[in-house]
Amino acid sequence: MKIGEKFVPHPNLKRVYFIYLGLVAIVPLIVTLLPIWAVFTYAPEVWQVAWAYLFIPLIIVLAILGFLAYWIQKYYGSISYTLKEDEVMVERGVWWKMKHVVPYARVMSVDVIQGPISRRFGIGSVQVHTAGYTGRMGGAAGPGARGAEASIWGVPNFVEIRDAIIGLVRGRPLFGMPRAAAPDIGSEMLKELKKIRKAVEK
Repeated sequence: MKIGEKFVPHPNLKRVYFIYLGLVAIVPLIVTLLPIWAVFTYAPEVWQVAWAYLFIPLIIVLAILGFLAYWIQKYYGSISYTLKEDEVMVERGVWWKMKHVVPYARVMSVDVIQGPISRRFGIGSVQVHTAGYTGRMGGAAGPGARGAEASIWGVPNFVEIRDAIIGLVRGRPLFGMPRAAAPDIGSEMLKELKKIRKAVEK
């Protein structure tokens, strides 16, 4: 990974997405297959008349799952990240393209997250937080949820990326404020104490 060079998630991210899809698909598949099995086993006279209708819900569920499987492939191909000298950029989106840019001067903290399934496939995510941000976590959190302003997910070297971002953030004045303009709180307090001392001595 080089500064200014675009990189993409590891292919294992697709496997993680497909596992999630499989877990979500269990319930609708059971719900649609159970009536077919029950009618075929216990009501053969009904099966001969209505078997075609019994398959309609299953066909709908399979069509939706097929579409989601296709969408996962396209969505994975749309994701890219870039660590620039002054900002981190996240690009993604199949139909609606999103390019999210977070200047390092606004970054307050950088976290790494690795769930049990992601850990099994050796990938994780880097969450970039800024002050007062309350939007979607990299586009993946619920409405109004306080989360990361940018998320770099599905990468095997997530710790390296976190350290690189921290290194680029470290030493920068917060919110891009010039160093000369940043207030020196210690000096201000010392001045006030001197004023108080002079007032007491009088």
